[in-house]
Amino acid sequence: MDAAEAPLILCCEDEPQLLRDISDELLEAGYRVVSAATGAEMLALLRTCTPDLLLCDIMMPGVDGYGVLAGLRRDHPHLGHVPLVFLSALSLPEAVVRGKRAGADDYLTKPIDYELLLSTVEARLRQSAMARRASVRVAGIGQHLLQTLSVGVLAYDAQGTLTEVNPAARQMLAPGGGGAVCAGTLLPAPPVLAEPVRQMAAHARAGQEDSRALVLDDALNLMAQIHACPADAALGAPPGVVVYLIDRQSRAPLSAQALSSMFQLTPTEAQVARHLACGLKPDEIGAQMGIAQTTIAFHLRNAFAKTGTRRQAELVALLLSLPLRAQH
Repeated sequence: MDAAEAPLILCCEDEPQLLRDISDELLEAGYRVVSAATGAEMLALLRTCTPDLLLCDIMMPGVDGYGVLAGLRRDHPHLGHVPLVFLSALSLPEAVVRGKRAGADDYLTKPIDYELLLSTVEARLRQSAMARRASVRVAGIGQHLLQTLSVGVLAYDAQGTLTEVNPAARQMLAPGGGGAVCAGTLLPAPPVLAEPVRQMAAHARAGQEDSRALVLDDALNLMAQIHACPADAALGAPPGVVVYLIDRQSRAPLSAQALSSMFQLTPTEAQVARHLACGLKPDEIGAQMGIAQTTIAFHLRNAFAKTGTRRQAELVALLLSLPLRAQH
């Protein structure tokens, strides 16, 4: 392997001689090494380099190993796949358990057994590489689906900036509605999305999942389902917001049976919700089902609670924006 392609190990240890010894062993084994003498220095290095593995002492003045791990997972979600191995003089079971619970991938005790150190590094790098290859395959599938979905998709970063628009969304948002737009064109999103996306971006940055549905444009028959997506450390995905767009004229809601299974609705609640999504008014639903308006209202309240919506327009938007094939 070319030296420039060798895995980069970021090593943090506050004992100078031990840091040199570990670095020498890793260099001799063919790895590239960047050293840090403090936890603060380690965190600073993470802003300028992309390591393949971290070795970090736990007991250090100032920012300790747990602080380094917390900073890594919190501030560098794109490094979520990078394994961290703790080094510690504490070999008590409770110390090992605490390290594992904090999110460390492995735990080595001092004095360092260098043969064990190198085998641990090799094993963790191998596992990380396998996970990254799997993530690339999943990302490829996801990108294919993004381009072929009949549902429009808008992707936003953690600051609420529009970063990607799939072909279906480009067509829906084209001037005049339904017009062709060149691939790669990033049309401005409807203004009505600005505030909901901003709110969802704040939830995503805070690590909170959330969603809401709304009508974008009655004239264009466009509806949206907006999702806050927190960072995913396992995939190295940063926080963001995803918006699904749906043309109400081109889709029908799922069957009552499918809705019942998906949202745990009773058969009557699912039937009332589906009638509503098909365009019937509550009095028309009552007449068709032969039940009173108060009963319709009761079932709708239950449907709101189970689907996380608050009013009829949001419930309809949710049922019509599901990116699934309609079933009858």
